[in-house]
Amino acid sequence: MKIAILSPRKGALTETFISAHIDLLDGNKIVYHSGRLPKMKDEQRLTARNHIAVRAARKIQSVLFSGNTLLIQEKAFLKSLLREKPDVILAEYGTTAAYNIHLIEKSGIPLVIHFHGFDASEKPILEEYAERYKQMFQYATAIVAVSSVMKKMLINLGAPQEKIVQTCYGPNESYLGIDSSFDKKKFLAIGRMVDKKAPHLLVLAFQKVIVAHPDATLTIIGDGPLFRITSELVNNLGLGKNILLKGAQGSTFIQNEMKDSIAFVQHSRTAENGDMEGTPVAVLEAQAAALPVISTIHAGIPDVVLHGKTGFLVNEGDVKAMSQHMIDLANDFEMARQMGRTARQRIIENFTMKHHIDTLNDVIKKSVR
Repeated sequence: MKIAILSPRKGALTETFISAHIDLLDGNKIVYHSGRLPKMKDEQRLTARNHIAVRAARKIQSVLFSGNTLLIQEKAFLKSLLREKPDVILAEYGTTAAYNIHLIEKSGIPLVIHFHGFDASEKPILEEYAERYKQMFQYATAIVAVSSVMKKMLINLGAPQEKIVQTCYGPNESYLGIDSSFDKKKFLAIGRMVDKKAPHLLVLAFQKVIVAHPDATLTIIGDGPLFRITSELVNNLGLGKNILLKGAQGSTFIQNEMKDSIAFVQHSRTAENGDMEGTPVAVLEAQAAALPVISTIHAGIPDVVLHGKTGFLVNEGDVKAMSQHMIDLANDFEMARQMGRTARQRIIENFTMKHHIDTLNDVIKKSVR
């Protein structure tokens, strides 16, 4: 089986789930990437002037000029699809499928759409792609949602319920081998510094923790448009010794930080433009590493974090409740340890990468048939 994976980017630090699909799905994978309209196939730049077989050329000519005239880059992408003849297309993000749906329809190749978060929630996106979403929902053989909240949102957008498959990605198995000593009042946060992650609310919550535990620390890993503002907030509040901003880091650095932490914290919320999480991979990785998670009742987070058992959940914007739960864990290392163990066991039973990949393999194979 040959799978064409469409992705705006390839190998981004914050998109480990796409790398997992490329590496772990059954069959041979071709990756089209670099832009909403792909400019690259694997490591080769797409061009409309490539030499192709005569029969393929005739087929392309009949398709390209049987309707509206296509742009050169669109021709290059469609030519490549018809030449490679994949059995199925897996589009990473609904926006990727929507932007290319007219070309995918011309190719006649089955389509599986994998939604991840903003593509099912951000208001400007939903307005821009409203008609294309309807078109791709009708054409798609399957639509993947990563949370129960996202599934409901897709149905409201017009996706046929019978086409939707809910499966949450799993953490890399290497996180299951991490064990914290639970002997430091150290908290960890990981994620891009954007509105829906609300790093400033996390800083304000931790300011209250420091009052109760002056020796507590919070390490924040991630970069993004709010990094500078968050750094200025930390410095102006005089919290630079307790809150450490490390920028974007790889998995080795992250795993080493997890070994010294007693909990993972993330204050996700719905951004002003409607942007929401899917199910944050970092939350899954932290629980796999046997860390309790303190987060918000937002998107897919309640699907994987059980309040009072594997961590704590607060309402979006409730800084006081989040800080109190951090104080509770700083007061009781053994409670943190037990919650972490329960979290890891639940990941093993319900949210492994194998479970996600097996489900996605099954979806793809059914689409091909």
